[in-house]
Amino acid sequence: MTQKNQKDRVVFHLAGPDRPGVTARIAEIVAQEGAQLVDIGQSVLHGYLTLSAIVEIPASSAALREVLFFASDLGLRLEVTKFEPASTARSEHLPSGLCVTVLGQLADGRAVAAITRNMAARGMNILEIRSLSDDDLDGLELLADLPPGPLVKHEELAELRGQFLELGASLGVDLAVQRDDIYRRSKRMVVMDVDSTFVKGEFIDELAGLVGVKEQVAAITARAMRGELDFKSALAERVKLLEGLSMDRARELASRFELTPGAERFVRILKSLGFRVGLVSGGFDFFVEPLKQRFGLDFAFSNELEVQGGVLTGRVQGSIVDGERKAQVLRDMSKVYGCRLEQTVAIGDGANDMLMLKAAGLGIAFRAKPKLQEVADMSLNHHERLDTLLFLMGFHARDLRGVE
Repeated sequence: MTQKNQKDRVVFHLAGPDRPGVTARIAEIVAQEGAQLVDIGQSVLHGYLTLSAIVEIPASSAALREVLFFASDLGLRLEVTKFEPASTARSEHLPSGLCVTVLGQLADGRAVAAITRNMAARGMNILEIRSLSDDDLDGLELLADLPPGPLVKHEELAELRGQFLELGASLGVDLAVQRDDIYRRSKRMVVMDVDSTFVKGEFIDELAGLVGVKEQVAAITARAMRGELDFKSALAERVKLLEGLSMDRARELASRFELTPGAERFVRILKSLGFRVGLVSGGFDFFVEPLKQRFGLDFAFSNELEVQGGVLTGRVQGSIVDGERKAQVLRDMSKVYGCRLEQTVAIGDGANDMLMLKAAGLGIAFRAKPKLQEVADMSLNHHERLDTLLFLMGFHARDLRGVE
């Protein structure tokens, strides 16, 4: 790029009611008047067009005059400024770009002001803001780059996520941070925990209620999910308390267990888009397998209870699906379906989901225990619907209308 060419460059900013042909006419003027289009971008917000273009205009060209006439004829507001190239240091570090997703009631501007002010204080330059919602403003995606310097390391990004998580909690919104790279919108496989993720509550706790030991089992479950107990030991201890329970009663409870709101829509949309979707659970196969069949899922892994004479013996048989096994399932299934780990999503709520979330390209803590949120890529705390996670995966409300 020569110094002469830079001096010939200007930036057009056009704004006004949108209509077909505006961009085409700008490009035609550039072509007809011997100018050169360096870059162009536009957006339309509720029928209002904003278009910006960097144009190289030789002294002999009438392109500027023709654009002025065109804008005047259509009643568009035109601003022309001299092109000032950005520092090369910033452009060299665009791979450090981040996507900040905000979900919640944003119409009053309070949360948006606090979040963007925080980003500015960190030297984060917002390049683009996209609304994720149709009517009420309840979702935004902010694409930003970082100050010039070394690329952000994993540990630094984790610390940044934690700080934004705290900010979101103080504002009553869900706030997630992830790298804005090629993998953000190219996910192909989703793996979910079952209890307190795909379904409401903990199934084993409700099973325990059938034999009068719900409080004892629930206390062990809570400690295991917080990471205070080894999962295998906690599972064996809880299953022992179920000894003598009729398998018929257990299956009847499984048939009427309530799904997490939005779970069915979440799976339906993912499947319609060609995602591989599966469940991996520290729960039991007679509960998880029917969910797999009901929703046409691609795979399901869970524990098997020993049954003799139609009643539970209080023992688990076969290999245990614990935290390590969950992570291994994710890795194995990504190979089976030919996708990179960066293209996988893992969703869970408890400590035994930690390794799975860390192994996935995108690990989401859904209304999760604090220990899991510490390692998750993003957390959802203020929304109860599972299909809200689609926004964290980069989908817009308009995208979703076309696949339902």
